[in-house]
Amino acid sequence: MKHHHRCEGGTLVVAMLAVLVITAAVGVAYKTTGATGRMTDRSREFMEAKLATEGALEYAFGVWKSRVQTQDRAITTAEATSNLTGPTFTGFTYMSSGSQGPLNIQATDTYGTPMTSTAATPAPVIVSLPDYPGWRGRSFNYVASARIQQTNVIGGALSTGAKRRFQYVEVPLFQAMFFYEHDLELYRPAAMIVSGLVHTNSDTYLSTGNAGTLTFQGNVSYVGTSYSANGGSAGTAGNTAPPGGAAWSGGTMYPATYPSGEAAQVHQVSRYEPLGKDAASILNTADTNPNNDSFREIIEPPVTGSGITDPPEIAKRRMYNKAGIIVTINGTTATVTTQNGTTLTSAQTTAIQSSFTGKTTFYDQREGTNVDVANISVSTLTPVLNAASGFNGIFYIQDVTPQTSGNMEPKTIRLKDGGILPNNGLSIVSQNPVYVQGDYNTGTTTVPTAVPANSTGNPNNTDSPVVSGYTRKSAAIMADAVMLLSNSWSDANASSSVGSRVASNTTYNMAILAGVMPSLYTPPVGDPHYGAAQYGYSGGANNYPRFLESWSGKSCTYFGSMTELFQSKVFTGKWDTGNIYVPPSRRWNFDTNFTNTPPPGSLDAVTLSRGMWSKM
Repeated sequence: MKHHHRCEGGTLVVAMLAVLVITAAVGVAYKTTGATGRMTDRSREFMEAKLATEGALEYAFGVWKSRVQTQDRAITTAEATSNLTGPTFTGFTYMSSGSQGPLNIQATDTYGTPMTSTAATPAPVIVSLPDYPGWRGRSFNYVASARIQQTNVIGGALSTGAKRRFQYVEVPLFQAMFFYEHDLELYRPAAMIVSGLVHTNSDTYLSTGNAGTLTFQGNVSYVGTSYSANGGSAGTAGNTAPPGGAAWSGGTMYPATYPSGEAAQVHQVSRYEPLGKDAASILNTADTNPNNDSFREIIEPPVTGSGITDPPEIAKRRMYNKAGIIVTINGTTATVTTQNGTTLTSAQTTAIQSSFTGKTTFYDQREGTNVDVANISVSTLTPVLNAASGFNGIFYIQDVTPQTSGNMEPKTIRLKDGGILPNNGLSIVSQNPVYVQGDYNTGTTTVPTAVPANSTGNPNNTDSPVVSGYTRKSAAIMADAVMLLSNSWSDANASSSVGSRVASNTTYNMAILAGVMPSLYTPPVGDPHYGAAQYGYSGGANNYPRFLESWSGKSCTYFGSMTELFQSKVFTGKWDTGNIYVPPSRRWNFDTNFTNTPPPGSLDAVTLSRGMWSKM
């Protein structure tokens, strides 16, 4: 019996211990579940606060972007933050952070540090553009910051802070060998090596008639569609003919060559905006404003008058407005005006007037008509421009002589003796078509064969484009169209057969911004070629500068950059070879000097971007 009682007592103790263990376990489980729940709640609350903070920064980017585009420039901290109030998020409130407001945008210095002065604009920094391989720009940087705290939270309110980088980047267009607003076509060209960057805001059509004869050494980017060839006949699958249509649908096409591989060198990207914002929001041919019809406004003077406005995005970029010196020719009179800080003595004004050496007339085979040519001696201009006080390097010249019933020829400008340019570079701009006769920016105006590229013909594209001792200047020509005449050009032979217009080796060192005539163009009423059949192929980028001679066996050496933004308005003749010209051996190169020293008045596109957010 005693033994039995001892067993019952031991069982009772075990049972009581079990109850205690279970009770403790339940308590631990309850506490653990409660803590886990609270942790889950806090995690959710933190995520909500984080999302609210990110939303505030996204809102700040929208405000900043709108203000930058309105001002069309890098803005100050004060301009970025004026009346900046963040969006409302239920259950959250903004917190101030030191001297900063609850939602803040600050300009930064070259090291990315926020600048204390609210009147400061960011210090520009040269950067590579991550979304545009190979391109560089001047970046004006900002840092946006926000700190947000929960409201009415039991157990202590959570707060989060974050910041994000904003970038306003100006991208010089003359850092590419080719920059096209419209379709970029290189369809079955002769052997051609393209150095430098290539970009189009539209489609690319890139092919050659012989395998391996079209090579791109730099990156190629496009916005629309990239059409290439696969070795078959034009018009077949994978070998879409360019917009030239059926007239150019024959023959075998081969793809271009990319030394690093097509996947590594060809990229689809977003548009570059040469007006700082979407062109469609600014340009309009349907309204009554004559100052916003196309990108050609860049080379035109503004139309003035009652009720006529000049959109600020265009006015800022008009070369007429940016020029330091303007020469206006009417008949045989040249009038010189100055602006933008340039001052001239009376003797200098007279010398500039004397650079206009009179007018001549010759036949342009592509236009199919005689043209009036205002001749300009660049060698006369150069010493004057070197000495001109405050001259910014932009020289605008135009011939506004009225076309009358007895004088209907198109008015054009011809640059002669342009071998030596002003020390600080020179951009010559005109709303007229411009002929460039003979070597340009090579260091000589009298002995073309002193230029190594001319004397040898530059067979390997390695010979110098300048005479010994001359440093080529940063230069550009911007016009309705640009025609290249060789050192051997003769006005007397202009109307003769192409065999009578024999070119010689000639070298040009300059950027070109001009118009083109697109493929499949049909001349409308008012066009001097109205009534002609629909055009075929445009001639492509290889015929962007226009030729009028037989260059058979001769070399055209070129260092520069070619930018196409608009359709020509004065010279609208159809591209063809025939009796117009025989193509040269193209020794074309991007001028790498433009990367750091672009020509005076160079155009910039604009990109706006935001970086990753980070905690504060």
